[in-house]
Amino acid sequence: MKQPSEYRLPRLSRLRAFEGVRVAGAMSGAANRLHLTQPAITRAIRALERDLRVTLFKRAAGGSFLTAEGALFGRRAGRFFAQLNAAVAHALGAGADRDDVARLTRKVSDGHIHTLLAIAKAGNFRRAAQALRIAEPTLHRAARALERLLGVSLYRMQAGGIGLSPAGAELARRFAVAGIEIKAGLDELASQRGAAATTMTIGILVLAPKRLLSSATEKVLESHQKARLTLREASYQELVHELRNGSIDVIVGALRAPPPFGDLQEEPLFEDPYCVVCRRHHPLARVKRPRRADLRAYDWIFPTASLPRRAVLDDLIDKWRLSGRVQIETDSLGAVTSMLAVSDRLSLLPRGYVFGEDRSTQLKILDVPVPHVRRMVGLTTRRDWLPTALHAAFVDRLRDVSQVHGAAAASK
Repeated sequence: MKQPSEYRLPRLSRLRAFEGVRVAGAMSGAANRLHLTQPAITRAIRALERDLRVTLFKRAAGGSFLTAEGALFGRRAGRFFAQLNAAVAHALGAGADRDDVARLTRKVSDGHIHTLLAIAKAGNFRRAAQALRIAEPTLHRAARALERLLGVSLYRMQAGGIGLSPAGAELARRFAVAGIEIKAGLDELASQRGAAATTMTIGILVLAPKRLLSSATEKVLESHQKARLTLREASYQELVHELRNGSIDVIVGALRAPPPFGDLQEEPLFEDPYCVVCRRHHPLARVKRPRRADLRAYDWIFPTASLPRRAVLDDLIDKWRLSGRVQIETDSLGAVTSMLAVSDRLSLLPRGYVFGEDRSTQLKILDVPVPHVRRMVGLTTRRDWLPTALHAAFVDRLRDVSQVHGAAAASK
């Protein structure tokens, strides 16, 4: 079965042989551990070394010892198998026996993983088979084989055909995150050879400080000239989904404190409070300290109901007895800026959005403190994330520019 492009990893049999030798310290020990012959282990290791274009072990009378490249890749391989084991354990449930989990994990094949990930991406069996360019009955057999192996219902009928059950979707997510470890290991080996670009995908929330991101990105590319950074802007819900399945590496933007899932963690970088905003030549822009009563004469540009700003604005309108007439509702920041420029309406925006992107020539922040839960901008990552050198460099640079930004904002 052809591997989908997002899962072009070395064969599991070769990775298992490598992990066996890494843990046992010898080909013979790995052979006993995996119930294979020593020549079979040797062939698998040599094939993996050809795949990776590195030497993973130094062979000596006392055993097989990791090279520097082997140790680098071994860290990722160990995490990959730990995540694969945890994925199977979660699918089996809290009472699963550890030996059963280990036995079943060893039986998970490349085909099982490719099939489940293809179904997760395509949405159902029919589209997954088309994506893999195989007959649907072929995909069906591989999918059901994994289901029988684990004894867990992984699929269910949906409107468009057979898709994943909640258990199947969670198993696919965990398989995908496990695969990220090997991809990171391949990136690290390529980077060490200077042979290929290392990659990072950054999720950006709409109100994230774009100028700070640009500064951090340029600083990273100065020291990682072969790096390739992909910036993806989307809603929080979309980005969290992609972060949890390994499609992106980090989210930059307002924190939820706490994040909605226990496998995520947040790092605050600086405070970015909401402010009442109007056009630069608005009648209220000439008032040094507008009173709450001064705001009552003006209508608002409302955020859509799904955005955190909407709840804050609704609360202000209720408590300050402001105009609650909803004539314009949008989640487009460009639309908000344009509408403010041609009207006397007010809106609620983060301070960093106004000052960080040089919009202070168009917009004016009114000196009216907005009571709301402290709003922090920062990083959201997977809790067990192990960054590559490129990832770590980006995070460090973003911390640096955020510290400067936070100090500057506090002085205003």
